[in-house]
Amino acid sequence: MATEGGNTLQRVVSIVNPNGFHMRPKSAFTEAAAKYDAEVRVIWNGAAYNGKSIMELMLVAAPEGSEIIIEAQGPDAQDAINHLEKILQQVEAA
Repeated sequence: MATEGGNTLQRVVSIVNPNGFHMRPKSAFTEAAAKYDAEVRVIWNGAAYNGKSIMELMLVAAPEGSEIIIEAQGPDAQDAINHLEKILQQVEAA
């Protein structure tokens, strides 16, 4: 569930992929985030990363079962969070 603090929305998402938050979902995440008129951040282990930057998301080594926070601010924040959560909830075939 998203929480609203001013214009900023946040959603806690569990990483369900057995390989964790690896390059394929990171690539899909950044490509999707770029389509929205919103600032997107990923918060993991107390640090915030630009959700539109593959270079920054490379630093997020979230394993399966860990939680990250998706944060979005801007006109498309709600749509962005909904879409990005779906990307993180996909489990790839082995």
